[in-house]
Amino acid sequence: MRILYHHRTQGEEPESVHIDAIVEALRGMGHEVRVVGPAAGRAKAASSARSRPSILGRIKAAVPGAVFEVLQIGYNAVVWLRLLRAIRGFRPHLVYERYALYMFGGVAAARLARVPLVLEVNTAYAQSWARYFSLRFQGIARRIERSTLVSADHVITVSGVMRAKIEAIGVPADRVSVCHNAVDPAAMDPARFEAAPLRQALGLDGFTLGFVGTMNRWQGIARYFEVFEQSFARVPDLNFLMVGDGEFRAELQARCAERPWARRVVFTGRKSHAEVPEHIAAMDACLLLDSNDYGSPMKVFEYLALGKPVVAPRVDPVLEVLRDRETALLIEPGDVDQMVRAIVDLHADPGLRARLAHAGRAQVLRHHTWRGNAGEIVRVAGRLGAQGVAAC
Repeated sequence: MRILYHHRTQGEEPESVHIDAIVEALRGMGHEVRVVGPAAGRAKAASSARSRPSILGRIKAAVPGAVFEVLQIGYNAVVWLRLLRAIRGFRPHLVYERYALYMFGGVAAARLARVPLVLEVNTAYAQSWARYFSLRFQGIARRIERSTLVSADHVITVSGVMRAKIEAIGVPADRVSVCHNAVDPAAMDPARFEAAPLRQALGLDGFTLGFVGTMNRWQGIARYFEVFEQSFARVPDLNFLMVGDGEFRAELQARCAERPWARRVVFTGRKSHAEVPEHIAAMDACLLLDSNDYGSPMKVFEYLALGKPVVAPRVDPVLEVLRDRETALLIEPGDVDQMVRAIVDLHADPGLRARLAHAGRAQVLRHHTWRGNAGEIVRVAGRLGAQGVAAC
């Protein structure tokens, strides 16, 4: 089957990780995939810390918010022409698109060309994202979002919560599937990584807890200082390894620098996705204090795949895949006291760590691989009558 994969993503993680993983999984199943987008393959950069800001990012920083949103709407003309040209040249059996705010050009092009389109919705931006970042034209965004999602032949989303939101705006239930985020088992195989070299290089000389990801507002990053303070009061020989960057990283690091335990909290800055597994391997347990209530936190699946016990928040998307004290320790979102108690329990109980790590990894390998997600795309394409599915 020939699949035209369209996206508007210019950032590296986790968006481009997801894009590259799905493309590689589909190709690994024997399908021909052509990617149309502004930044294909960015996730494979040697180091995201050294990559230049995206064109989109530079424009966003240079113009007022309202102007940037108008430009996003106008960009649909570029998308429409680019996809029609790609469809004529590639003659795909299916168009697969990663949905973005204000984007309707892909659906319009696929309908004109009479090619089935599957829309991947990681965030219903007009409904959910507006809670964290202001939208100047929220009414227009909602109308475009509804029209785009309803016009798609099928929607694949990342959680049951997002599925309910999508159905609520008018997409029939039989046209929505759920594929949580996932992992490549080979890339996240704990047998490939040794903890000792990186731990030695970073000065991690004891029980180490860690976080990997974008240090933004919905991860609870602003409250990690309280986690550190209370944890060191109870277990002084802990270490914390904080991997990533974002809006709260500088403030958190500056506050930690003033404390007597500062050397035991290591900030690495942003790392490329290829460097993430070795950093997770250096951790004894992994933490997520909070998360938004609709998305599928990729870091949790990667923690588990690498055989690490996890502390995670009881938000609905996490509850869809994990069970408390069976595959993870679950806490109320943003609850520092519960997080600290979980840290103390994990530090004191090697048996608990081993049991959670084994069960969590088994859960991910059984249900949450990129190849499994790619298989769902192929099944959906078959139900839509996309030509070339049976032959592959």
